[in-house]
Amino acid sequence: MPTMSIRVGEDLHRRIEDAAEGAGISVSEWTRRLLVSSMGLDETNDWGAPTTLSMRERQQLSLLHQLAERVSIDEYDTAYHATMVRVLQRGYTGEYLEEFAAIDEELPMSECRIVKDILDMFRVIMVSVDKIGADSVRQNDDLAEHLLSFRGFDFNDPREGRLASYAAHLIEMGRWSELAKCFDDEHEGGNSHMPVLSSYLRMLDEFQPIWAEMIGGIGRGRYALDEAELCRVIRAA
Repeated sequence: MPTMSIRVGEDLHRRIEDAAEGAGISVSEWTRRLLVSSMGLDETNDWGAPTTLSMRERQQLSLLHQLAERVSIDEYDTAYHATMVRVLQRGYTGEYLEEFAAIDEELPMSECRIVKDILDMFRVIMVSVDKIGADSVRQNDDLAEHLLSFRGFDFNDPREGRLASYAAHLIEMGRWSELAKCFDDEHEGGNSHMPVLSSYLRMLDEFQPIWAEMIGGIGRGRYALDEAELCRVIRAA
């Protein structure tokens, strides 16, 4: 593996040494990880599990497995925890997947924001349709009522599936409860069975400027779209 050398001041060098010691790794490894992270590179295997852990991380995970092994009453679980203690203590990186198999990759903050924005939009749309009347909305477009209804996300699409899971979590926590019915058994847990995200994002592009004016300037104090504004959202969808 190629090597490289860099010159730093004494103060920075002491800070790097302290940071590396705190992470339980060498200065070289700490610097390498920082460079990998800053360049947006991924150091995981094909399943998303890390291919390296610091000695401190391995020790902490090993101790947790030792505790779990002692309190486990299931023979299979006891054997699993004993195996993971050995894997972590000996640093068998090829077996780290077993430690992280049940852990999903993080859902980026930008994706979380998209879900919240979509739920906010459909909350306002629901109130708006109730105020204007479903019959009046249908007169504008044959598909208006369908397009203005939250249909969940497509479980067959990896990205939309993750968004669906997060949306369901938020609703289970009691937020956006008016949309809870969209995730019931009748609606197959929020499975749209077709891609809908691109349509939602087009609707958001039209909705958000309208909403920003309503709550911050023109139309201040109004919390429902009028018929013309709903039509704009329908056309965007």
